[in-house]
This record gives sequence, C-alpha cells and structure tokens, in this order.
Amino acid sequence: MLFTSPVFLFVFLPLLLIAYYLSPRSLHVKNAIALAASIVFFSWGEPVFVWALMIGVYIDYRVSLLIGPNARYSEQTKRWALIVAICLNVATLIASKYLDFIVTEIINPLSPWLHWQVQPPKWPLLLGISFITFHRISYLVDSYKGRAIPPRGFLDCALYIFLFPQLIAGPIIRYHDIGHQIHDRTHTLEKFLTGFFRFSVGFAKKTLFADPLGLVTEKVFNVAPHDLSTLAAWGGIVAYTLQIYFDFSGYSDMALGLGRMMGFQFPENFNRPYISRSVTEFWRRWHISLSNWMRQYLYIPLGGNRVSIPRTYLNLWVVFVISGVWHGASWTFIAWGAYYGFFLSLERMLENSRVGTIRLPGFSRHIYTLLVVMVGWVLFRSPSIAYAGTYLGAMFMPAFGQAPVGPPWGLIFGNRDLATMVLGAFIACVDWPYIPGAMADTFRQAFAGKFSSESLSQMTLQFGASLFLFVVAVAATISSDYSPFLYFRF
Repeated sequence: MLFTSPVFLFVFLPLLLIAYYLSPRSLHVKNAIALAASIVFFSWGEPVFVWALMIGVYIDYRVSLLIGPNARYSEQTKRWALIVAICLNVATLIASKYLDFIVTEIINPLSPWLHWQVQPPKWPLLLGISFITFHRISYLVDSYKGRAIPPRGFLDCALYIFLFPQLIAGPIIRYHDIGHQIHDRTHTLEKFLTGFFRFSVGFAKKTLFADPLGLVTEKVFNVAPHDLSTLAAWGGIVAYTLQIYFDFSGYSDMALGLGRMMGFQFPENFNRPYISRSVTEFWRRWHISLSNWMRQYLYIPLGGNRVSIPRTYLNLWVVFVISGVWHGASWTFIAWGAYYGFFLSLERMLENSRVGTIRLPGFSRHIYTLLVVMVGWVLFRSPSIAYAGTYLGAMFMPAFGQAPVGPPWGLIFGNRDLATMVLGAFIACVDWPYIPGAMADTFRQAFAGKFSSESLSQMTLQFGASLFLFVVAVAATISSDYSPFLYFRF
C-alpha cells in the first residue's frame, strides 16, 4: 500500500485516525490500534509472510528478555544469545534478498571448477526487509546495552518493528530513539497539525517533483547508453539525482508527519544534502538514519577512528561497501558502496595531511560534491556495471563526429520537464543564507510545531498551507499513473 494511493489516503488513513482518536486515552489501547493498523498495512503487500515476520519478532522479544542488563544470566551467555539472534536476522535477510544473487553471480560462475550447478531458489523479496532487519538488530543491541526502556510486553516490541509509517522505507529508527515514546507520549492539536503539514510537504515533493522527473529518467535509461548524446546523458542523471532526493525525502517527510499525527517524534532523515561541500558532509545530510545506524552498529564496533589511520580508512570503506550491499543484491550497489568508501577515505586522508590546510572556494567544493554524487547515482541507477560504464562514457567522453541514433532531445525533455528540473534544482541544490529572520522562524515553527497556544493565526495559516498542498498533490496523483516509491525495493 503506497502512501499516495487512494485506498491509503481516503480509506486506510481516515479510518485509522478516527479509531485512534476516538479510542480511550490509554496508550495501551492506542498502541493496540496502531499495531493492528500496521499489520493490515503490511499485509496489504505481504499477506502470508507477515506472520513469519511476527514469529521472528517474538523470538527477538524473548531473546531481549534474556540479554538485558538485569537478566540473571552470565555475560558470556548473553553475548552468545545476542550473536545467535543477530545471525538469525541476517540469515533471513540473506535468504529473502541475496540468495539468488549469491547463487547466480558467485556460485554458478564457479561451476566449471566445482563440477556442479545450483538452481536459484527464487524466493520472494519481502517488503522493507532491509529496514525491518536493521530495526530488529538495533532493538536487540540496545536491549543488550541497556540503552532503552524495556518494552512492557510483546505488543510494545511488535509496535516498534511494525509501526507503519516507517515500516517499508524508513527512516531507520533505533529502539533507543522511540522506546520511551511507546510508553509515554502526548497527543495535541499542535502535533497533529504539524504532522499534517509535514505529510503534505512530503506528498507534494513526491507528486509534483519526483514522479514527473521519474518519467524523464525512465525515458533516458530505457535508451541504450551508447545511443545517448552527452547532453541527454547529463540531463538524465540530473533528473534522476533530483528524482531520488524528492522521492525519498518526500517519503521520509510523509513518514515523520504520520508519526507526528499519532504523537511520535521520529528522527530527521534528510537535511538538504545537495548543498553539501564535501562527500563527508553529504553523508551527514543524506539518509541520516542509515548513516547513524552504520556508525553506531558497524563503524564503532569495528574500531571506528580509535584504531590506526590505515585501519580507520579500511573501516570506512568496509562500512560503505556493506551499505551498498544493504541497498540491493547487485554488483552495481556493491560498486556504489565501494565508490563512496573510497571518497570518504580520501577526504579523511586529505584532512590529515598538509593538503587539508588548503581551503578551496565554497562554490568549487559544492560543484565537486555534486559531481561525485551524480556519478554515484549512475552506478546506483544502472542495471549493470557495463551499462554504467557506457553511460559514464556518454557523459564524459562523447564520440565527436558521430551523431547518436537515439531519440532527439526534444522527445525526451519537454518544456515542462525542464521547468521542473530547474525549479527542483533550485530547491534542492541552492543554499539560501539570506532568508529573512521572521520568515525562517515561521518555517521552522511550522515543521517543529512550536506554536504557542495564542498563535491561532499561525496554526490557521499552517493548516491552510497543508490543505492546499494536499489537494494539489492529490490532483497530481489522480492525473498520473506513475507513482512508485524508489526505496520500496530496498
């Protein structure tokens, strides 16, 4: 069930909110309603495997009771229980997402030497399995470390895993961040209106920018890359660069908004990443919840920067290779992760050298970062390494004197597409340091919901803006038959 689908907007969400707010004030009841709705939401796409996942979550819950700081077991027993539970979660992820890739791309190519061949199992890819696995692992580790309030029962644990706004495509919420909110949260009009505004902003990002740009991207990447002109290749990757930002940040805004409407405060997932002036800064702003998860549960356990300098660079590279693998079972994702690991290690190396004292102009650093990011998106979007290499060749090494045989520019990029790209680039890539203070404060208040009880006019203005964006986004959705969420496949 997509957030932009009519059944979600006009059936599921209204019924949920009515039941949620008409129920007694007890959080036990509201949590039960939220959990039931979340199971229905997930079952819409996975009617069978939701129960298998529920059994897995129950096992995690029982293990968490054994490994907590107050559990009456030896430290060695707790550690082994944690390791086994994590391995079971990772095994489930591998079986669902990576087994076909391992058999097809790693085992079978070795068949001439092994003298046997394995048939790919073709197991179904569970919706949101990557996000769900990371949630479950963070719950286990946080329980072991004593970093969060223990759940009052299995239903609290299941609500954390299955809470529908963040279930399919994040943000990745650690139990440490949300455990206390399951036990204790408030519901106010300000929170609800702020959540509705945030949801509407994300809805507008998705339908007014991501979907139109997605159609342009599809046209370009459906053409053989050796048939693309340099201009068309650059136009296609610019469109995809903007599409994936507005799509994923739009989903995150909608998820944060829905959570806020139910009294939850989720951590931010994007902070205008395309204004970054280094690749390191980009990853502090892009998919923040993933970066924080990787740092907390991979980078630091590997030694982080507390080890030797070469080992620190290796840790960075390994973490981002794993990040690439997490995104998808393909050589292109592995290469994408290794690519970012290289640049992050390179920037760390330069910072530690004399070169790090040389400060280039901010504009040139911004262009460098965007160029690195766009090249990375070519790897991310391409179906194969060979395709990515040919596409990059069309971008940087045009065949002079040889006209491409693909569709001309005008059949791919219409005037409306160009206007969307220019406006989207201005919104996403341009830093605005001179926004008037009062306007900036109002915008920040609208997102954070920090209105005083006397600011009725501000709340009315916020609701009017939310309703306007929602209606426009609904109209755009109805008029278009292209509305996928890119990160649903990860």
